[in-house]
Amino acid sequence: MLDAVVVGAGPSGCMAARDLARAGARVTILDGSHPREKPCGGGVTGRALSFGNTSTLISQGWTIRQVRFEAGGRAATVRVNDPDTLRIFDRGTFDTALLRDAINAGATHLRERVVRCDRVTDGWEVASNGRTIRAAWLLGADGACGITRKIIAQPFERTDISIASGSFVYGVSLEEIVIGFTETPRGYLWSFPRRDHLAVGTCAQAHETSSARLHAMTDAWLDGYAPARAHARRRYSWPIPSLRAESFCGQPTSGARWMLLGDAAGLVDPITREGIYFALASGVHAASALSSTDAARAYDTRIRDGIHPELRDAARLKEGVFRPRFTRLLIDALESSAAIRAVMIDLIAGRQPYATLKRRLLGTLEFGLMMKLLF
Repeated sequence: MLDAVVVGAGPSGCMAARDLARAGARVTILDGSHPREKPCGGGVTGRALSFGNTSTLISQGWTIRQVRFEAGGRAATVRVNDPDTLRIFDRGTFDTALLRDAINAGATHLRERVVRCDRVTDGWEVASNGRTIRAAWLLGADGACGITRKIIAQPFERTDISIASGSFVYGVSLEEIVIGFTETPRGYLWSFPRRDHLAVGTCAQAHETSSARLHAMTDAWLDGYAPARAHARRRYSWPIPSLRAESFCGQPTSGARWMLLGDAAGLVDPITREGIYFALASGVHAASALSSTDAARAYDTRIRDGIHPELRDAARLKEGVFRPRFTRLLIDALESSAAIRAVMIDLIAGRQPYATLKRRLLGTLEFGLMMKLLF
């Protein structure tokens, strides 16, 4: 019998498996599709890269030199002076490196799809399309719509899910990120460059829009974006947890010999929809908690005290951030103030907590701009 079975070979699952294996645990990762390219920007912040030995990963990341913000037909460009602020990865490359670390530490990866998870007296029985495995602990790291969440907890409500719909645009290589705020529906468009293509999409809450509408918005932007014009595109859509502030209070994170990690636990920034850092953190917390006498409680405490407060702060600010009046004034502020440009870069990098964002903006002494932006 294994100590743990991890369902999902994304960042959270690989991180948990790596640390568990390093501690001597017998752990198997089940995933029939990873590592693979994934429909997301692939931006990895400096604080996310701080987990473990990331020197190999850093060399494989794409350096970003500038971020262009767009709103209401206007734009402002912000230079990125520190190359480690944000690096862009092909998700296939990033996830392969993390999975390799887990395997090198002693974890086993089975490229099989999980079809059933059943509670048994001393843990779990997990059936794939190739075999049945028994383990003391079940770690669900298979995303917002994965099988583990469906078995352990309730599916996310539609008001707590975003849709991201866009395209990979092949044969384009840039060093610029574009973030464009959208008014109807309220959300944002992104263009993240990878080594041989762009990952471009539009994201908004699921109850306010549809994949077809978001694809149309992305296509319209791409048609007007000179670097992408006339290049081959491949469409994608993906659900992303984007929880309301009150939803974090009732979110299950762990229980009788189970834990939910990463997207499966709703651990995604509701504003930026950035989840890689929180996935890595939850994997580390899960492995650490399993060495405790009451592992489920230890993990729950780490998530509720260490991650949920930041995500709740973002959820409370979300509605104001996507107001058209705010986004248009933000462009003015970015064009005229170096101090505010620095705040935005730190926010993108994960160095600026939401809890102190308003205080720091006021501390820039740009009182006129801040009064318009915040009040």
